[in-house]
Amino acid sequence: MVVKVFKKVSRDPVHSEIYLYPLEILVADTKVVQRLRFLSQLAGATMVYPGATHTRFAHSLGTMHIAGIYARNLFDDHSRIRLIRLAALLHDVGHGPFSHQFDDVVFKKYGYEDGHDEFRDRLILEKLPEEMKRVYNTYNSRLKRAVEEDVTKTVGDLPIEEAFQEIAKRVVEIFRGEETGSVDFNVIQGPLGADRLDFLLRDSYHSGVGHFAPMNVDRVLRNSLVRVKDGKEILCYHVKVVDNIYSILFSRFMMYKNVYFHKTSRAADLMIQEMLSYACEILNLEERLKDLDEFLELTDYSILKELEMKGDERVKKLINRFKNRDLWKMVVERPFSAEGFDPSELSLSAAQNLIDRIVENIRSVLESGDVEDEDKKILSDICERKDDYFRIDTPYKLTIFHPDEFLQNNVFLYDPGSDEVLTVDEYVKKYPAYRLMVSNMIQIVRIYVTEDVREILYRYRVVPEDGRRAVTRW
Repeated sequence: MVVKVFKKVSRDPVHSEIYLYPLEILVADTKVVQRLRFLSQLAGATMVYPGATHTRFAHSLGTMHIAGIYARNLFDDHSRIRLIRLAALLHDVGHGPFSHQFDDVVFKKYGYEDGHDEFRDRLILEKLPEEMKRVYNTYNSRLKRAVEEDVTKTVGDLPIEEAFQEIAKRVVEIFRGEETGSVDFNVIQGPLGADRLDFLLRDSYHSGVGHFAPMNVDRVLRNSLVRVKDGKEILCYHVKVVDNIYSILFSRFMMYKNVYFHKTSRAADLMIQEMLSYACEILNLEERLKDLDEFLELTDYSILKELEMKGDERVKKLINRFKNRDLWKMVVERPFSAEGFDPSELSLSAAQNLIDRIVENIRSVLESGDVEDEDKKILSDICERKDDYFRIDTPYKLTIFHPDEFLQNNVFLYDPGSDEVLTVDEYVKKYPAYRLMVSNMIQIVRIYVTEDVREILYRYRVVPEDGRRAVTRW
């Protein structure tokens, strides 16, 4: 006798079909998750790649799908598999409008050090159970029974409201596995976790750069395994897929280089950050973050609309420029690479030094007297209001591959021939050819201007030659 499992299907351009089972249907129907339909996945990159309009909701479904493939390969335990899939579905619910830009501006301003991760845990523990109850009460009897059966298999025979609270608690415990590098956490958000694999596949597809998509993802998932080291479960990958792992890491590098850190993508991101900095006071975000119901009302669309209605002329001008793609322009780019220490320590001071040199060069040009009257006005204004004209951007550090990323997350390689569990660094030392693929950290430093004065800056040669780049290299 074939037992028919209750499920729904979501059609997906990346994974073809994504199955959702009763508890997942229930959680996906809550406001906590549905809000993700109104948060963009790539924010500023949509200004460069018009197809990249996909949402955090689609990404969350894809992450759940990949996490499910992982979990079924590693475990034969309904409860563990279901909870991992639910955690994957919920991993992004703490994001604010414009995602990481909200982290960099709003969460940082008000002292939320863990940003969207902190809000994710709060939403899951404080709002999700009541939302699950609300949605459950709207279901017909057939779907209610399916949810109840799934609940029993996942957390045991508990009263339904108590079960919802227990599910929320166990999902948050998975996220807290980041501190110890637990297998369940690494399946979702480790170096080769479902989160990363889906956003690489999804973002490359929608951006139109499918040639940067990681290949053989299924092979890596199929060759993941759990071993015990020092009495603790660890996530390992068969050594035969090392080349596939490098391929995924290189895909990540290319996506950051060409999409996430594209100079125009970052120009849009910087403008979004400035809009969010205005929103902090104008929209009283400090108080609204204290109320999770208020937080759930914040989306990309709502925050822009509120700013347009309540902001002054300066704010409205900025929003209008953003909506019309009249973006800030890059005038300087410099990549730093350093071995043995974090190059970000140098980046801000180097950027400020570049601005100071530009201003010094402008003053020298003005003192020479060999400047047209109209140009003199513009150059003088730049000197007087340099903080209004220049913006520094030091986005995330780039690397193709760094062994510490795996070691710090408690992720290893496994060699069945010798029955050895190896750190990636140990494997690289054992097979020196792979050292060629281990790169230093690269920090990008860019200077943007808020008004397009590039032509006059270049005409009078005030941009230092060692900092100027005609073409984006990173």
